[in-house]
Amino acid sequence: MQFEIITTTAQLHDFIATLDGSPISLDTEFVRTRTYSANLGLLQISQNTRITLIDPIAVGDLSSFWQAIDNKNIILHASSEDLEIIRDHKGDLNFTLFDTQIACSFLNMGASLGYAKMVETLEAVIVDKGESRTDWCARPLSEKQINYAGVDVLYLQPCLEKLQQQLENKNMIPYFEQECQSVLAQKMVKQDPDKAYKSLNNLFKLDRQGLAIIKALAKWRLQTAQERNLALNFVVKADHLWLLAYYQPTSFDDLRRLNLLPNEIRIHGQQILTIMTRVISQDESTYPPLVIRLVDFPGYKSTMKSMRDKIQGCAEQYDLPLELIASKRVINEYLSWLWKLTDLQKQTANKPKLLTGWRFELIGHQFEH
Repeated sequence: MQFEIITTTAQLHDFIATLDGSPISLDTEFVRTRTYSANLGLLQISQNTRITLIDPIAVGDLSSFWQAIDNKNIILHASSEDLEIIRDHKGDLNFTLFDTQIACSFLNMGASLGYAKMVETLEAVIVDKGESRTDWCARPLSEKQINYAGVDVLYLQPCLEKLQQQLENKNMIPYFEQECQSVLAQKMVKQDPDKAYKSLNNLFKLDRQGLAIIKALAKWRLQTAQERNLALNFVVKADHLWLLAYYQPTSFDDLRRLNLLPNEIRIHGQQILTIMTRVISQDESTYPPLVIRLVDFPGYKSTMKSMRDKIQGCAEQYDLPLELIASKRVINEYLSWLWKLTDLQKQTANKPKLLTGWRFELIGHQFEH
């Protein structure tokens, strides 16, 4: 397998000059253990069967490359983490995405088929995945790592061409393309720090003051993680946020009794106590409403079963994975919208995924909206 490795800005500019309007297959290798944002270790590109590896650690500034892929057709597989890296470096996702994993899903080859299995199925080639857990930020990269990285883009375009032909035969091209663009749009939605607490567990066990505390702490934790580029749980563990909101400690001794980690107390203890004191002194009218679990709504189980049965019927009719149409999370998103929002709130809230796009066309129109 022949490929070029780019390690200088001059080489990068020469390479960018060769890019044309053909689809670009792209993959990233990265490390994310203790950091909030992934550290990019290698960028792999294939266009017109030419494979190029860009070393971001050696080159440094890749902004000229990110600008060069504006409005291009980009092929990725299982694009979620790659898109986060591109967004963080590029600032936008201004291109057309073709995610081969999504294509496989629309062809009922598996809701989340891996790259190696896709290549084996479509190209009859066994791909070695032995280097997937390597440290891509360590230098020098071994020949085995480099070959592994090159293979990760080698088969993307030939696989996509076969997948697109099958999708054409199944009349699924518009749905596939719509889903890819939906993924791009979702990745560009900025996280609201004031809503960071909503993804935490056991919120229904907290009173309104406890919710106000965990809301403030989760916002502070997210902003601290972003500022210091630390993984969220390396600021304070999620379970510890809940303990703080439930038991509401007022001293360092209280923090120790809750078994917070020594580093959490040493580095952030005073900040935590200050935030909690401030929240407790607030007017109660500013506290969030109590969290009611969907499972506690009357008829939740029967409604969930009825919806799953209808969606299963749709999945069988169109030969699609049920999870692609509507996972449990997607159904719960719909039921939260339906049951927890007033009619006025529904007018301004984002519609649930089940009531938009191709999902609405296939099955969502059968549900209340």
